[in-house]
Amino acid sequence: MTSGLVALLLGVFLTYVAHVVIDQRSFAERAARSVRDPAVNYLLADRLSQIAIDANRDLTAYRPLVFAAARQVVRTDAFAWLLRAGAQSLHFVALSRGGKDLLLTLADGGILLESALPNLPPRYAARIPDDLVVPLASAETLARALPGLRAAAVCASAAGWLVVGGVVLLLMASMLSPAPWRVGRETGWLLIFTGILFLLVRYAGAALIRATVDEDRIAEAAAGVWLAFFADAVVWCLILVGVGGILVSSSAALGARVRALWQWLKTEPAHPSGRLARAVAFVVVGGAAIRWPGTLAEVVVVVAGSAVLALGVSALGHLVFRSERVERTARALFRPAVIVICFAASLFGIGLWFHARARPASTQAVVVDACNGHGALCSRPLDRVVFAATHNSMASGDQPTWFFPAQESDIRTQLRDGIRGFQIDVHYGYQVGNRVLTVIDDDGKARQTYEAVLGKEGIEAAFRIRSRLLGQPRGARRLYLCHGFCELGAIELGVVFRWMRDFLRTHPNEVLLIVVQDEDVNPDDIARVAEETGLAELVYRGPVTGPWPTLGEMIAQKQQVVIVAENNPGDVPWYHPAFEVFQETPFDVREAADFSCEPWRGGTRGTLFQLNHWITRVPAPRPSDAARVNAYDFLMPRVQACMRRRHMVPNLLAVDHYRTGDLFEVVDELNRADEQRRAVPQ
Repeated sequence: MTSGLVALLLGVFLTYVAHVVIDQRSFAERAARSVRDPAVNYLLADRLSQIAIDANRDLTAYRPLVFAAARQVVRTDAFAWLLRAGAQSLHFVALSRGGKDLLLTLADGGILLESALPNLPPRYAARIPDDLVVPLASAETLARALPGLRAAAVCASAAGWLVVGGVVLLLMASMLSPAPWRVGRETGWLLIFTGILFLLVRYAGAALIRATVDEDRIAEAAAGVWLAFFADAVVWCLILVGVGGILVSSSAALGARVRALWQWLKTEPAHPSGRLARAVAFVVVGGAAIRWPGTLAEVVVVVAGSAVLALGVSALGHLVFRSERVERTARALFRPAVIVICFAASLFGIGLWFHARARPASTQAVVVDACNGHGALCSRPLDRVVFAATHNSMASGDQPTWFFPAQESDIRTQLRDGIRGFQIDVHYGYQVGNRVLTVIDDDGKARQTYEAVLGKEGIEAAFRIRSRLLGQPRGARRLYLCHGFCELGAIELGVVFRWMRDFLRTHPNEVLLIVVQDEDVNPDDIARVAEETGLAELVYRGPVTGPWPTLGEMIAQKQQVVIVAENNPGDVPWYHPAFEVFQETPFDVREAADFSCEPWRGGTRGTLFQLNHWITRVPAPRPSDAARVNAYDFLMPRVQACMRRRHMVPNLLAVDHYRTGDLFEVVDELNRADEQRRAVPQ
């Protein structure tokens, strides 16, 4: 009988695997269906829009429009057909021909994308490539996947034989057993247990993906694909539980088994190993409830629903069969099944724990013998150190909903890349859906103030979005980073301050400079957010008129963040007037030939030097301009000229599109070179 039960269990699982993975049409259909998942849809649209932008980087300013068009393309029947065809080809290659690269070629992708961009200027829409090629799998990926896929195919081909063999063995056991009903009861419990395992595979697999994949977007998309492939696992669970309940109900209702389980859970085992296993199981289940409350709640609800369904089926069966045999089946089968489930859950939790231990934790401090990347900088005063900096740091091109970005990536990524100076704009706003409504007292004044920065096109876009947000339910008023109008893109100040705090905890030998363009913002609110996020514990509290401490002294005192306000620092002791701290160069430069080293706001009072180095374009800076002016042969001569003209080191070397050009090479060379001391007369 045991052989029959094992064969039946394996046969049922392999039948499902064959249906989901090995059957080519089913595989392709599930792949196409996965696009309905919001995370998958979002990631595909983001990748598709990135392809268009990579073909012409000046489209970066219009990324939200390109992204919106890409989402329309991804939702079309045409894209679903292309994805289905590509998945079928991938399946065929993987199982039949081996590991060649497979590309989903959207032959008409450019046409579809262009047709969805009516708001783009024709000169931009015309540049979207007609041939978009989206890599689905590389040779290396397929090579790794081939053995597993082929092994699954071989095993799945035996699924039917296992099911038939298991049924035959169970029938023979029933005929030979002095208690034939016992075979039916145990088979019923096996089917119920198998149905629950289907749910565990579906939800635990998605939870494992979310826990082990580092990047949140990819993790959510991968979990969405997994759930799409196992979408009908719930149906299989209900069918198996229902059939199993009917078989079990030929003996008695399930209520006695539930009571027996509860009694068993309350009873502490006599043997120490049993008590240990029981404790570990409780710890794992409790920890999972804390770590993944939503996922666990979903699993519990589905399992509870399945149990209630099984109780109902069992009660109906009891009315039909009128059997009273309970205790022996409960003791012989139900308790071992629960032990297996608890043991599997324990292994799952232990595996996640070991995986987390094996991964390089992002919260572990990195011990380095350098300050801001150089050992020599630890003994150098702050005003003698060059910081790679970004202008409009918060306006990131990797956020599909951000109009007119100035940088390729968000501030968290900038920190990882080596940016140590940030120019940010802070406004009050309300969260409305997935947008932020800017708090504006005078629309006319705001329009006049920012039209020179955003242009008529940008202002009109901001007010169109704003008009749709007015009157909708809104969240609490908070501080956001945005450029003039948060409707065009925003991120909460508290989120950015937490990124900075976390970065400094894991990189304790770094120093940051932050220049805040505060627009009618109460400085006490800035201070409150800094306190709430923990960044205030790391702010610099010493004098800003010189002499400055060395980077090593600032790090030793845990005062690693200098924050200044362009407009109103108030009475916050560590929040300083920007132009009493910094001297700067002009920033409204329209052509490369117009760059100047002359003093600008604040004159020459400050002890630090902010070198503004970008070309102003309306409504957004162009990567093509950054490629020219951020190049070493342009940037380094300008820096050296300003050092000679101003007799200062450019402490903030601020650019647009920081990844374009040679910013880091210039900063690194300036910080390493002894020549900079001779270039600045004492």
